Amino acid sequence: MDIDVEKDADSPLRVNVEGEELVIRVGINRMDGSEAHPSIPALKFDSLAIWLTEVIAEIENEDETGASPLSDMLDKAMVSAIENGATGIAEDSPTAVGQCCKCINDQLAVRWDTKAGGFVCMECE
Repeated sequence: MDIDVEKDADSPLRVNVEGEELVIRVGINRMDGSEAHPSIPALKFDSLAIWLTEVIAEIENEDETGASPLSDMLDKAMVSAIENGATGIAEDSPTAVGQCCKCINDQLAVRWDTKAGGFVCMECE
């Protein structure tokens, strides 16, 4: 990994849509601990390139289910958006994965149904 320390090296975390991709960026100098990361002390590096490679490996590290810290973060952000009343999704979209109160099957795409008084899968609507 070649490290070019330019003006973007100190850029704060930012997320944008570019074309058909969600792009997450942060300047490499922000990966050093310090006041922005209260549980990580300010770090010194023998090799910033090696450190960044190791951090990237952990971000992409998948467990036995295929989940990674990055996919977990995206899932959590999507759930938070739904819980906070996101308006960009269709009203009849499932909003969670869980148990249907009608057929009692678990791990299904479900949405809250006020008439049923619980989460209902798409087949039981």
